[in-house]
Amino acid sequence: MPLFRPELFQGARRRRRYFEGWYFKQVSPDGRAWSFIPGVSLDAEGRRRAFVQAIDGSAGTTRWYEFPFEAFRWDRRSLDLRVGGNRFSLSGIGLDLDGPEGRIRAELRFGPSVRFPSRPWRPGIMGPYSFVPFLECNHGLVSLDHRTDGRVEADGVGISMDGGRGYIEKDWGSSMPAAWIWCQSNSFPEPGVSLLFSLADIPWLGGRFPGFLCAALLPGEGVRVWASWNGSRIDRLEVGDRSIGVRIRRRDEILDLRMERGRGGLLRAPAAGAMDRRIAESVDAVLWARLEGRGRRIFEGTARPAGLETVGDHSLLAPGGS
Repeated sequence: MPLFRPELFQGARRRRRYFEGWYFKQVSPDGRAWSFIPGVSLDAEGRRRAFVQAIDGSAGTTRWYEFPFEAFRWDRRSLDLRVGGNRFSLSGIGLDLDGPEGRIRAELRFGPSVRFPSRPWRPGIMGPYSFVPFLECNHGLVSLDHRTDGRVEADGVGISMDGGRGYIEKDWGSSMPAAWIWCQSNSFPEPGVSLLFSLADIPWLGGRFPGFLCAALLPGEGVRVWASWNGSRIDRLEVGDRSIGVRIRRRDEILDLRMERGRGGLLRAPAAGAMDRRIAESVDAVLWARLEGRGRRIFEGTARPAGLETVGDHSLLAPGGS
């Protein structure tokens, strides 16, 4: 069942007001990043299309390539997507995108993925909320970290991704939240360390609440999770012009995060299924994290570059906000 495999295409039966997109990010050993987002969009009138967005982390720019919906194909058993002649899977990416915004070619090979440890009662990072059918937006964590090799070429200028790190996540539903903060990086000094943080305004039964997810792959610790659904809470949220500070508690653990904005590129985001909203994503942000528990420091590190999005009215996201 797709419900228990969040990485698979979830929208086969949807006809309108729906989007689904996968976020493939890769960063070279010297910090140059390219991200690719294949997906589909079905608006309120039932108009359907497929697309690929490309984010150049070095330039802080994005490109949009649109396709007929019929150009989108998927495998029912594994993450293996085709958008026209472009392929995205857990083993790699093959691209040949050409349009008004230029040409991008890529051949990337992925090593083994570090997957989110799912259980029958929590198929993915959303925990028991995975079973709620009316959520505005769903989130899936596909690969916290994997090795990336290959090459990306844009308008005839290529960069090597050999020995780089990769990351994959996805979103699906009717619209992105009214407000959110998202940050991710696996470009810490120690290879194999990865961290995702997401805080969003969640409509719920006529009201709303700030819900959050945080997953970290740490040396000697495996995958650690802090989320609204497992007893964790945000004690402090500070949003400034250049930086964001967050403190998360769970039992005797304290996780402190600090995110510093970088340059931003404009992405298209869904509203009622249509990709008509514009959001800014910083692709060269900085993420600092420190985890303490039982009177000892478990981890501390700084990641460069990091992806960072801050969207909407952040007062909706404050602890105890409404």
